[in-house]
Amino acid sequence: MDIRKVSSKARVTLPKEFADKFVCVEKIGEGFIQIKSGEFMPVSERMFHTDEYKKRLDRFDRWLDNHVPEESDPEKICERLTK
Repeated sequence: MDIRKVSSKARVTLPKEFADKFVCVEKIGEGFIQIKSGEFMPVSERMFHTDEYKKRLDRFDRWLDNHVPEESDPEKICERLTK
């Protein structure tokens, strides 16, 4: 066990093993916090890590295997859009 003093601004220094890492600080009860190191992602990026999104990427990869990219002609595209 390691006892540390919390500053008047509610700051505490963590051991060096936490340096340059993201940590999750969770209040688990009155007077108790839990600190976990780990990798965290922004809420806006969570959708990219779902099973549904991974299936979508797999479908795209299979589609791409069967459709070779080719150079497009912007003028022809504009002609088709204006007809």
